[in-house]
Amino acid sequence: MKKFRFNLEPVLRKRKLAYENCARELAAVISKLQLEEQKLSDIQRKKSETISEFERKNNPTTKDFVIYVPYIDQLELSEIRQLVTVKQVEVEVESAREVLRQAQIEHEVLVRMKEKLREDHDYEARVEEQKFLDDVFFQYLCLYR
Repeated sequence: MKKFRFNLEPVLRKRKLAYENCARELAAVISKLQLEEQKLSDIQRKKSETISEFERKNNPTTKDFVIYVPYIDQLELSEIRQLVTVKQVEVEVESAREVLRQAQIEHEVLVRMKEKLREDHDYEARVEEQKFLDDVFFQYLCLYR
């Protein structure tokens, strides 16, 4: 019996490589999302600290208003921009996940095909071996009768 050979092995390797690349890309985008979320939380923390600092002032002066209010407005604007950035990166993450799912499906199809062909090959090898053993046994019986 011939040794098992999967003719689509180069395609399987290519699909596996594509799947691994997609996984790396997803990891990079997730890392980017975490970084953007951290920036957002830093902005929100600064904003809440500034607001609480402003509220702690007993008698805020005009100077305090001139300093704090524009800064708080600027932080709110930065927060809105960062929220938009986070949402955009979340869309990128979902897109990368979908690409990864598709690459995984394409890879798994070939893996299953290879396994099925391997099982068929092994079954045929066992049948052929059993036939050979039966022939040898039959010849043995014929010879020593």
